[in-house]
Amino acid sequence: NGANPLASGAAQSASMHTEPLKLVNITSDLQQQRQANAAAEESDQGLPDADGNRRVRENFDRSTRDNAESIPILESKGAEGQKTIQSTPDGHWVSKKGRERQAKHYLEWSSHLLITAGQDNSTARLTATASETKYLGQTWFPVVGLSPDEAKAVAVFVNSTPGRLQIMRVPGKKLQFPSYSPRATNNLKVPDIKDDRIRQTLVDCWERTKDMVVPQFRDGECEVRGLWDQAVAEAMGWDAAELKRLRLLLHREPHVRGLGYGQHADEVEVDPAVRERFTELADRWYMETCLMSDSDRAAAHPDHMEIISMGEPVVPLILERMQDGRGHWDYALGNITGANPVKRADWGNIAAIHASWLEWGEANGYI
Repeated sequence: NGANPLASGAAQSASMHTEPLKLVNITSDLQQQRQANAAAEESDQGLPDADGNRRVRENFDRSTRDNAESIPILESKGAEGQKTIQSTPDGHWVSKKGRERQAKHYLEWSSHLLITAGQDNSTARLTATASETKYLGQTWFPVVGLSPDEAKAVAVFVNSTPGRLQIMRVPGKKLQFPSYSPRATNNLKVPDIKDDRIRQTLVDCWERTKDMVVPQFRDGECEVRGLWDQAVAEAMGWDAAELKRLRLLLHREPHVRGLGYGQHADEVEVDPAVRERFTELADRWYMETCLMSDSDRAAAHPDHMEIISMGEPVVPLILERMQDGRGHWDYALGNITGANPVKRADWGNIAAIHASWLEWGEANGYI
C-alpha cells in the first residue's frame, strides 16, 4: 500500500518530502534533452544536460591545481574517485578560449550537494557527497538551492540504506544489472531537512563521518554505513534494528557482492589448490610467529604476506581459522577486503575483533 514499514505513523507522515529534490540536468526523455541542447546552442548558453561529461569537455580543458584560473571539480565516482562523504575534488579544469561565457554559466550550477550520475553498485563507494564549498562534478549531478547543512543532511540520507535502496530501484543502461540511474533521483524522497531536529541529527553524523574512508559497496558491513543508518533511524523515528537488517541483506545481494548474473553465493567454493596452499602457509606462519611479541614483525612474515597476496579467495579460509580462535587475522582481512568492521573501542581486544570480523563474514556470505 506504499506505507513505509520503517516509520512510526506520525514520524512517517511528518518527516518525509513527497516531492523530489530539485535536481538539475536530469532527463530521461531523449527528445527533451535534444530540445534543451538546441535551445542552449541557439542562446549561446552552456546549460547543463544529462551528459555532464560532454558539457565539461565542451567548455573546459584539463588543467592543474597550480593554475590560478582553474576550477576544482569532482571527476570520478568509481572505486578510486570519491572515498569520503565530504566532497573531494580530484580534477582541475580551465575555461576554453572562446567558451568563457558558456563556462561561466555552467559554473552557476555548482552546488554543496552532488548525487551520483550512475555507477557500479558493487565497486563504487558513495551515492552522494557534500561540502561547505560548492563544486561541479563531471559524473555527479548538482542539487541546487540547498544550504551547506541541508546538503550534508541529504548526503547522509542518500548514502544510508533507505537512500541506496531508492536509487537502486531504477536500473541504468549497463550490462551489470542493476546499476544506479539518474532517473531514480527524479522521485527520490528525503527527510524534511527544514525540520531543525532532523537536519541537525543528520548534520552531526556528517561531521562525525566526513573524514572516514568509505569501503566499496561489495566490501559489505562497515562502521561508517552503520553510523549513517543509526543517524537516519534517530532522525526519522525509525526502527534501527530493521534498518540494520535491510543493510545486511543489501550487503549480501549478489550484484552488490560482485557475483555474476545467475551466480549464487553457495556456488562460490574455494579451489582445493588454494585451500591446500593456504593451509600450508597459515600453519607455518602460526608456528613461527605464535610466540612473537612484536605484531608488526609477525605481520611482515613472508608466509603472511603471501596469504594476503592470494586475495579474496582466501577470505572464507581466514574466517574459518577465526572461528576456531587460531591466529591474528585482522591485518590480513583488512588488507584483502578493504573493510574495517572493528570499532575503535575494540582495538586490542582479540575476542571482540574476531567477533566483529565473523559478523562481517556472515553478513557478506563468506560464512
